[in-house]
Amino acid sequence: MLHHMIRALRGCLVCLAVLVSACASRNILEKPLSQWTPEVDLRTAEQLAGDRSQEMLVLVAFSGGGTRAAAFAYGVLQELAATEVLTASGSRTLLHEVDTISSVSGGSFTSAYYGLYGDRIFEDFEERFLRKDVQGHIALQVGRPKNWFRLMRGTFGRSDLAAEYYSKHIFDGATFTDLRRPSAPLVVINATDLGTGMRFAFAQEYFDLICADLGDYPVSRAVASSSAVPGLLSAITLKNYAGSCGFEPPTWLAEAEQDDTVTSRKMEARGLEDYLDREKRPWLHLVDGGISDNLGLRCFYNTVSLLGDPRFAFQKMGHPNVRRILIISVNAHARHSRDWALKRKSPSLLEVVGSVSGVQIDRYSLDTIDIVRTTYQRLAEQISTPERPVTFQFVEVCFDAVQDDTERSQLNKIGTSFNIKDEQVDLLISAGRKLLRGSSEFQAFLAGTQGRGE
Repeated sequence: MLHHMIRALRGCLVCLAVLVSACASRNILEKPLSQWTPEVDLRTAEQLAGDRSQEMLVLVAFSGGGTRAAAFAYGVLQELAATEVLTASGSRTLLHEVDTISSVSGGSFTSAYYGLYGDRIFEDFEERFLRKDVQGHIALQVGRPKNWFRLMRGTFGRSDLAAEYYSKHIFDGATFTDLRRPSAPLVVINATDLGTGMRFAFAQEYFDLICADLGDYPVSRAVASSSAVPGLLSAITLKNYAGSCGFEPPTWLAEAEQDDTVTSRKMEARGLEDYLDREKRPWLHLVDGGISDNLGLRCFYNTVSLLGDPRFAFQKMGHPNVRRILIISVNAHARHSRDWALKRKSPSLLEVVGSVSGVQIDRYSLDTIDIVRTTYQRLAEQISTPERPVTFQFVEVCFDAVQDDTERSQLNKIGTSFNIKDEQVDLLISAGRKLLRGSSEFQAFLAGTQGRGE
């Protein structure tokens, strides 16, 4: 009898822990920024400039999609590492010319790991993440009695447990200061502010708004928030210290308010200005970045659209004299077959929700691609002159571009969990490499760099 009572009590505790862990976390690790100065943002500008070609701007975006997205992005990195381009400094791999990597959800594991360790990613990332049952390890942590009471506090959730695992087993306790290694690209990890639905980036300009110190913030927690699927994982929470560090908002925020119509720039400015009022927004609850932008491309759009002047935007990106612009969108979105569409019986609630959310993400992603491509093409034309033309290529690496029906079907059947089979990892890596290499836009970019010594 006592044995059955103990088992029942344990079952109740597990259920209670799971329910409480779904609540937003308030396990606060970010520190307030003691004093803001304009020099704080100069570090970002210096990293954007790096030792890369000043005439070649290379921007890469990794989508969400669990380990599927991480492996697909990893394959693209492999191909970039195998591609040589001629610069003023001599022959270099195109991977070492990448200026910024913007990522969401599963893609953030790959971007953060490369940002921290560079080419070491090709030595141990597969073993440490891609081919490991990360999902199972986190589930084990949730099931351990020592974590039950932590989860029941209401200020500690499943994403906090996940972040602890990522920190120990993947990112080695690294912080954003570690991401500022010499010659590293700028890595922008994106989440979604649950309160507004807006994209929130783990970038200096966003942390300036809330007077928080990005440098000491754990990379693992940024990745955990970027991949915190609502309902399965809890939110990661940031405390707002706005008004305590002497931060001066950028001039474009006030300028946007003067726009005659309700533009996207104006709405973005209003959303960001809310962070400046600590009384109104004392806490930021962050979840999966795929909700606000499943491709990670909005980062690139905002950089050039919000500032107004394209030349100033490229200067801020460390490339005032840019001549060649390349954007690579790595999209691991899968088109799953709908078995319920073959039956007369109505689909279940979960099937309806899954289908509707998938369609919404797909349509929003298509709009995002069109906006980014059109914007950069227009900007390239605006800053071009007959003596100094500026070219732009947009490369989309996605499952839809796979020509072989069988291979495309196999890719689309891979789920979004953090535990996929080794043969699926192999297929994703191979597909990422082949699709990038076979892109006509990518080949056009490479052809334009030959012999230029940019």
